Amino acid sequence: MKHLGMTRSALHPSHAVLTPDTFVRTALAGWPGSAVILHIAPVMGLGARFVQFTAELPAHTQARESEYGFQRFVFVLEGALEVQVEGETRTLGPSDHVFFPAGVLHTLSARAPSRVAVFEKPYEAAPGTEPPPVCWGNEQENPGAPFEGDERLIARKLLPDDPRFDFMMSTMSFAPGATLPYTEVHYMEHGLLMLSGEGLYKLQGRYYPVTAGDVIWMGAHCPQWYGALGRDWTKYLLYKDMNRHPLTLEARP
Repeated sequence: MKHLGMTRSALHPSHAVLTPDTFVRTALAGWPGSAVILHIAPVMGLGARFVQFTAELPAHTQARESEYGFQRFVFVLEGALEVQVEGETRTLGPSDHVFFPAGVLHTLSARAPSRVAVFEKPYEAAPGTEPPPVCWGNEQENPGAPFEGDERLIARKLLPDDPRFDFMMSTMSFAPGATLPYTEVHYMEHGLLMLSGEGLYKLQGRYYPVTAGDVIWMGAHCPQWYGALGRDWTKYLLYKDMNRHPLTLEARP
């Protein structure tokens, strides 16, 4: 059906669903030799205040810190990535992740063909708080906790629950048939990457079938709900802004 222009991708003022059949690869400064799929950005015209992209790095290519000084979260989807930052070198594999504070110099070197999910945003300082540190982790080694007491729905926070951070990264894992306990409406926006499984996302009263590889943007106060389908667990990677007064976000030049 794609030859007839059919797609599950959709853009609306409060949300967007972006599916792999519509992805377009391009070049991005700071990622020489890599193919970048830019999913979410302010240029969408929908009010997004961050950037989410997938970078595909051939072996032996290298990327550097944001030349604009943005903070960055990198989640390894495939391959092997050598990270150098603040005099430390680590090699990351699938499910490993690292956070770089704004302005921190670093390099990302592909030791094998690699694919990473990247989230960037300007840092929103808060009075009385220090900038956050570099943070490392592995999602699969994170025990997580039942969400709202439901053992079939596991939330794993990938960054510390700390006011120094102005956004949170997490994964949500759903057993087959598990759902969010209620429709959420909140001031935080989301960027989401489906890592595995399939289900239905309800956004602003519309139902969307989603599966691994899909990307979703949810704007502030977009009504949202998810239910897992199929026989396997669903997992998605989730960004949300937090710990900052919403008026400071609107006041930013």
